[in-house]
Amino acid sequence: MYRASVGITTSMELSATNWIGRNADSLGVEGIWVGEDIGLGQETSILTASLLENTTNARVGTGIIPISVHNLSTIARTALTLQELGRGRFVLGIGLGGIQDLQRLGKQVERPVSALRDATLSLKRLFNSESVTVESELFTLTDYSLRISQSIEIPIFFGVRGPQMLKLAGKIADGVILSGPQEYLRYAIDTIDKVASKREIEKVVWLPTIPTFKGGSEKLAKQVVALVVADTPEQVLDLLDIDREQAIKIREVVAASGPKAGAEFINQQFIDTFAISGTKEHMVDRFEEVHRLGATEVVLGPPFSGEWRQAMTEIFEEIHRRRDV
Repeated sequence: MYRASVGITTSMELSATNWIGRNADSLGVEGIWVGEDIGLGQETSILTASLLENTTNARVGTGIIPISVHNLSTIARTALTLQELGRGRFVLGIGLGGIQDLQRLGKQVERPVSALRDATLSLKRLFNSESVTVESELFTLTDYSLRISQSIEIPIFFGVRGPQMLKLAGKIADGVILSGPQEYLRYAIDTIDKVASKREIEKVVWLPTIPTFKGGSEKLAKQVVALVVADTPEQVLDLLDIDREQAIKIREVVAASGPKAGAEFINQQFIDTFAISGTKEHMVDRFEEVHRLGATEVVLGPPFSGEWRQAMTEIFEEIHRRRDV
């Protein structure tokens, strides 16, 4: 059975995040992922700490912290603190960051695979109580250590998409956070498993989820899907049976004017391809389809609109009802 989790982002209202934290245990939420909207909203590690404090059972992870805009030693210290605070329930999710966010900041990573590999191996050594000296494209460490007397287990998950990044995840990550249509998910999971061989790697699938049975906003859903399309690499779009000219137009509009403008070009085919939407029964059916592709965890939300608290409650009730059958 797949792990059933909830995803939030730093640009959400704090009241929404707090409600999820207070009710996660009673709803049977097994994981919470905190996605960082670069430069927007709340601070990722503080939200994660609050969720760890307000829950007892749920695993809480960052999904993701972009290493392109954060100091690596700070990431390591933050992860150490959160793992101790959560008594082993914290997961460090890292990646480079979204295409649109990095373009907006004028950031370009020349060797992204090497940058993520160097960061991951350095973090693993730091968590193993080693002293690290390394110079990489995004960071430099000189005889740096966390000054811990014994190693600490902190799982590292990747939020990645391209084929080389997926292969890297299969080699050195403990898990991977995936997003995309079924055709891509099937390809991504197969790519990871081939590289990983007998090593067990968790596969978390996090898609925009749009319940239609409790007044969810179609306008907000289209904005989210427009951003997802704009952040989808060319090699992923090549795998899909969609209108490529329309997808390119969406990317151009989002890059120039943002997801609100891009939402005008989102039709039902794009919603069905890049999101999970519908009644609670249909959405849980889709979760089960994703699980059959090889996902070990499925994430609900965002966007959150309408009577989303009740919708979330009913979706988790449906998940657990099927488990009991």
